Amino acid sequence: MRERVQKFISEAGVASRRKAEEFIKSGQVLINGKKAKLGDKVDPEKDTVKVYGKVIKPAEQKIYLALNKPKGYVVSKKDPRHRKTVFDLLPEDLRSKVWNVGRLDFNTEGLLLLTNDGDLTQALAHPRYEHEKEYEITVSKKPTESQLEQLREGVEIATGPTYPAKVKTRGGKILMTIHEGKKRQIRRMLDAVGLDVRNLRRIRINKLALPNNLPVGEYLMVKKEEII
Repeated sequence: MRERVQKFISEAGVASRRKAEEFIKSGQVLINGKKAKLGDKVDPEKDTVKVYGKVIKPAEQKIYLALNKPKGYVVSKKDPRHRKTVFDLLPEDLRSKVWNVGRLDFNTEGLLLLTNDGDLTQALAHPRYEHEKEYEITVSKKPTESQLEQLREGVEIATGPTYPAKVKTRGGKILMTIHEGKKRQIRRMLDAVGLDVRNLRRIRINKLALPNNLPVGEYLMVKKEEII
């Protein structure tokens, strides 16, 4: 697909579109060995574009996958104990292209994002952006209002105090929303108030909810604007 050369240069991360236009005007942009002019178009798959003598590669296509992680899978590229990893659930051509955004425990299931977008990864992983993660929790006994209120206020766990959480119940399960990502945080928070977790499933990351029709162990492509 052909596009204006200044747009191609900008999206490749070389410079802003306005700066790219300045490069073109000053004769520093070549298309297949010829000086580019404003308004020239290029096909990133066929044409060679140089700026100040350096070949410009097209911007990498961003990939966003929503995976419904099963229990019994490690969120890692490789596991020293040779357990199954979530990357085993992907076709080979995708495994090397994406990484996981955050983690889910071995025995936790639900929504896991996989991408090659570093900016998105950083935005979702850092607590200062306060992007929410929501979990559906089955516990061994009905929680008291006092226990739920403790979770709402934040509790002390091994890694320190947690921020207040949004907590409610639905159909005998606890729905809990946090914006941190401490190791085993949900399980430790529940343990701190005397609740034993029987099943833990992540059902939302920021704007993206786990699709109801996505089978466990399967994934689907999503758009960035569905996430953030």
